[in-house]
Amino acid sequence: MIFTNARLIFPDGIRDDLQVVVEDGKIIALHEQRRARGKDIIDLGGNYLAPGFVDLHVHGAVGRDTMEASAEAFRSICDFHASGGTTSLLLTTATAPIDKLVEVLMAVRDCMQWRGRRSRSTNGIVGVHAEGPFISKVKRGAQRGEFIRDPSPDAIGRLLEYADVIKRVTIAPELPGAFEAIKNFHERGVNVSGGHSDAWDEDARMGFEHGMRSVTHTFNCMSSARRRGVYRVGGLLEFALSEPQISCELIADGHHVSPTLIKMLYRAKGAAGICLVTDATAGAGLPDKSRFSLFGSDCIVDGGACLLADRSALAGSASRMIDLVRIMVRDIDVPLHEAITLATENPARAIGLQTKGGLAVGTDADFTVLSPDLRVLRTFAGGEEIWYV
Repeated sequence: MIFTNARLIFPDGIRDDLQVVVEDGKIIALHEQRRARGKDIIDLGGNYLAPGFVDLHVHGAVGRDTMEASAEAFRSICDFHASGGTTSLLLTTATAPIDKLVEVLMAVRDCMQWRGRRSRSTNGIVGVHAEGPFISKVKRGAQRGEFIRDPSPDAIGRLLEYADVIKRVTIAPELPGAFEAIKNFHERGVNVSGGHSDAWDEDARMGFEHGMRSVTHTFNCMSSARRRGVYRVGGLLEFALSEPQISCELIADGHHVSPTLIKMLYRAKGAAGICLVTDATAGAGLPDKSRFSLFGSDCIVDGGACLLADRSALAGSASRMIDLVRIMVRDIDVPLHEAITLATENPARAIGLQTKGGLAVGTDADFTVLSPDLRVLRTFAGGEEIWYV
């Protein structure tokens, strides 16, 4: 297959003079535009060709939730997010009893194993983001407080039996036992993200020293500078902004974080230090005023935002990845190629996906085709079209 007549988006800019050659689901060549004919020529009509988006934080969509632990729910979630250009995602759990988390992990493992024997386009699941239960009760957001717990060797051991499936785990580093838990996950190749946390600066630093390399939905449900006695001390936010090796999740959906805060994060971390995430919940893709559940919490879609039904807190987002990219470009004035990097290369590298997130020889042929006004026109996974207008 040859993808031709497109504007290719790379981390360092956009090129109009290249074709992409795909074989067996991989990019095998990038070369200058030349006349090509045949049934395997895909003319993209001068639109943008970007790598498929990689979303590290997806709870659900169209009324379905990761916590259902069913292949049908997973498929519906992936299909919806493919319409927003996402070709790889981490199904994200809510805070729940360990037995329930294990049930979800087993279902995802089964789904990923089946996918290996089927078409590449079955879904875009690349693993799980375990968000909780090792979080702060005072920074729980929409998470259910009755299931929050401190990390224990037994609980961590049970989850590490699924280290092949868990690619990211959110932990509040100030909790008793958190440093050992962070170390154990890190040593097993799981990306540890600080989040839903009331940590002081020194807690965050110790978490980093034990292997924490990310923070979850920056600015949301995390501690920031405050007084301790007569002194002002930073929190998880300031540590993340100041540490170059920390990658920051960002929900740039127009609801979670204001434009000024997004600009501050962009100035502090640059294009290399931010991963766009949707944090989409089951309300994504539902009409306004729809009701949905977040692992037993009643929620509502209102004005394009997902909220707890009592409107006391946001409950994830109703967004797709392309919605975030558009906001970064139009409202924050981030160059398009950098906004795409925040949605592709950065999240892929954060969880060690070496063949995702870029347009290069040897990478997977995961693409999203974008119009000049940044609408998703077509989505490809492994060279197979999985969504189109």
